[in-house]
Amino acid sequence: MLTIVTDSTSCLTRGEASSLGVVMLPMTYILDGERHREGAQGTYGDYQQAFQKATFVGTEPIYPNEFERTFRELLAVGNDVLCITMSSRLSGAYRAACDARDALDSHDVNLDVGSHLCVFDSEYTVSALEQVVREARRLAKEGRGLFEVAQALEDFRGQVRLEFAVPSMDPLRSSGRLGAVRRSVGGVLDHYPVFCVEEGAIRTLDAARGTSGAAHTLAERVPKDVASVTVCHFGDAGKLARHTMIELRRRVPKAKILVKDGGPVISARIGVGSVSLSWVQGGANDAR
Repeated sequence: MLTIVTDSTSCLTRGEASSLGVVMLPMTYILDGERHREGAQGTYGDYQQAFQKATFVGTEPIYPNEFERTFRELLAVGNDVLCITMSSRLSGAYRAACDARDALDSHDVNLDVGSHLCVFDSEYTVSALEQVVREARRLAKEGRGLFEVAQALEDFRGQVRLEFAVPSMDPLRSSGRLGAVRRSVGGVLDHYPVFCVEEGAIRTLDAARGTSGAAHTLAERVPKDVASVTVCHFGDAGKLARHTMIELRRRVPKAKILVKDGGPVISARIGVGSVSLSWVQGGANDAR
């Protein structure tokens, strides 16, 4: 049996995780020194209000001992384990999972870690990470083995797209994960910087004027033949999210539009009020 391990930024509800055979480990967000474990989709509560009251908002990755404990429990009962993390260029979770794998391989030879555990960098987060997780389950249902699934995911993740717009550059700059971005981006009043995640890193696409302009910029990059698009709002679904939905209905009227809350951890990284879109190129089947 193949069990998938992922992190809580994957936007899965408890029911979805259960039906997909996924163990979802919680990431952590920090408000004024108090640590909060991020739960499944639908359990976040009003984190936007909590963020607005806090003077400091931060995040922590999953630590190696948490991965190691989970891997050991699953391997001990005969499972193959595929751990799919958010991008290694956006979080320390991938490195922590690799460290846990290596520790088990060194100290628990009876588990045969090399044959039954694989750690995979999705190169994404939020709903794009969810797409990779769902594809892994679809491949496993076809009867493919652990490493066959991981190999197929190498090609699949190249078909996934993740783009997002933010109302302010401050949270991204504070996160330390932004990389090289033009100084002009986000420096003009009422301009929404628009980015993509490419090969695991954040890349600048554009800077749009106002919520309508940002929504148009996001939607116009979605192929007209796409089968489904997932919209993630970060915090309450505000004007940018609503305008993005309108633009998507105009751009891809036949596509299935799914809406999810991006959750507190990524909201802490990119800012409340942000919106992301994800889809799979080429009209690939949605595994929901």
